Amino acid sequence: MQHALQQGCAINIKRVACIGAGYVGGPAMAILAYKCPDVTVTVLDISEARVQAWNSDQLPIYEPGLTDLVKACRGVNLFFSTDAKKHLAEADLIFVCVNTPTKLQGVGAGRAATFGFWEAAARLIASSCQGCGPKIIAEKSPVPVKTAQAMSRVLSGCQDGEKTRFEVISNPEFMSAGTAVEDCLKPDRVLIGGRDTPEGRAAVESLARLYRRWVPPDRVLGMGLWSSELAKLAANAFLAQRISSINAISALCEETGADVQQVSHAIGTDSRIGPRFLSAGCGFGGPALQKHVLNLVYICESLGLTQAAAYWQQVVDMNDWVKARFVRRVITSMFNTIRGKRIAVLGFSYKAHTTDTRDTASIDVCRGLLLDGAAVSVYDPKVTPEQIHLDMCLPKGSLEQPRRQHTAVSLATVDVARSAVEACRGAHGVCVLTDWPEFRRLDFPAIFKSMMKPAFIFDGRNVLDHARLREIGFVVYALGKPLDPFLTQKLEDVDLEERAELGRQRRVSVLAHELAEERHAVAAEVEALHEAEEEVAEALSREQSHSQGQGRAAQAEGGKGGSGEGGKGAGGGPQVGGREAQPGPASGGPSGGGGGAGS
Repeated sequence: MQHALQQGCAINIKRVACIGAGYVGGPAMAILAYKCPDVTVTVLDISEARVQAWNSDQLPIYEPGLTDLVKACRGVNLFFSTDAKKHLAEADLIFVCVNTPTKLQGVGAGRAATFGFWEAAARLIASSCQGCGPKIIAEKSPVPVKTAQAMSRVLSGCQDGEKTRFEVISNPEFMSAGTAVEDCLKPDRVLIGGRDTPEGRAAVESLARLYRRWVPPDRVLGMGLWSSELAKLAANAFLAQRISSINAISALCEETGADVQQVSHAIGTDSRIGPRFLSAGCGFGGPALQKHVLNLVYICESLGLTQAAAYWQQVVDMNDWVKARFVRRVITSMFNTIRGKRIAVLGFSYKAHTTDTRDTASIDVCRGLLLDGAAVSVYDPKVTPEQIHLDMCLPKGSLEQPRRQHTAVSLATVDVARSAVEACRGAHGVCVLTDWPEFRRLDFPAIFKSMMKPAFIFDGRNVLDHARLREIGFVVYALGKPLDPFLTQKLEDVDLEERAELGRQRRVSVLAHELAEERHAVAAEVEALHEAEEEVAEALSREQSHSQGQGRAAQAEGGKGGSGEGGKGAGGGPQVGGREAQPGPASGGPSGGGGGAGS
């Protein structure tokens, strides 16, 4: 293998190991094993409980179609294990699918990625593969730019000559939660980045051969190492930008009476734009979009690209604004108070068909409702009550940090219902935050009867039949749609108060501006007076000097007339003094010059 790579020749990969059995490693390796039955694939994880779950009928993550794939390959050419040293030493290709959580403190907190897991994986590979021949190491999970370089530096310190050589390549995964199996089976593209060296090109080609077994060759793209890493961040940033853009338009639609679904359809029919990721909602979530945009912001700031950083920061700021605006809409619609009122939240995962709750909009919306005193009842078809309580209790981003999975959690944050009907019983309002298909089929007449009146529905995903709901008797708020007449009336009442407050603030602002102008004018007058005083003082000084000069001249003339010839000797001193008053170096001495200056 070493000779082939050094000669720029691809190798036939027969054994694959993957570090990390999470949302990326599990599905991606299951597809690889399914499509390459002659390749042995072993997925490794330090968590014994997670590995046991992958070896059971109840997988640790939910993805449509994944269970059948795993059962078809498990025990044949797909294995899950905690014995990392054994399987890493045997592998030709090692995928690294560990997490890069966002830093919670220190330099770059809230934006920069943490590389602790990656460094630990690199050291594990190095210690396990000593003397086992060269290895191809492939980044699989999304990482910031130059991660491969950092991993190479760790591995290079552990290479024992020609026996242990590591070639690091980039192979970012573009699967999306809820459609991971379909995304892996029929990817839009597969990126493989490597060094522009014989070994790097050979490693890229070796992995490309595996993908070409089921992916059309024109969709398997080879490129530079850094381009591959940056392409993943840029792709997610563009997706987040589209969502924030249509959400900004949805707010404008509500204020003007337009329909955001009609607007997005019109935009999407433009072949240059396309229809995907143009559905307005109460904010994007998930493990990648916000994290990668913030990584991009941090990288731009670190490189001095402040304008580029500010541009991408606005994408995240708009997303936060949309979630806060949704909460405000709930509060203002329900008579400007929700304290003590029961509000049902339908959907907690960040999108349908997944159990992934990382950065889900539901967390921020629920916290906003709780902060205003509401009693919140949550229902999600797939997310467990333990996960919901954990997300609501821990600080944002904590679940991705090491050693946080054993944190004690209070169950007093929200009520987790066993069904949507149970969550809505006795509620004043219902918030739909995830687009689960089953929410469209709910028995809304029965739900309406069980709720307090007026019964409100706030559709944050535009998945319900709003006309039918209004016929039943609900007061409906649909994001980005013309407002319900009931809401318009209530909002007008609120607007009167807001306008009065705005008018007061404007008057205060005008008065403050006028006061500032008056202060400026007074300051200008004071400055003018000071200048006039200085001019008068300077004129007086000149006049005084002129008078003194004339007095001394007159005294000198008087001395000449009174003394005659004899006065010349006696008047020598005054004559010298008189000459000192004349311009030019008349006296020729230092003391004489000083006297002239003093006059």
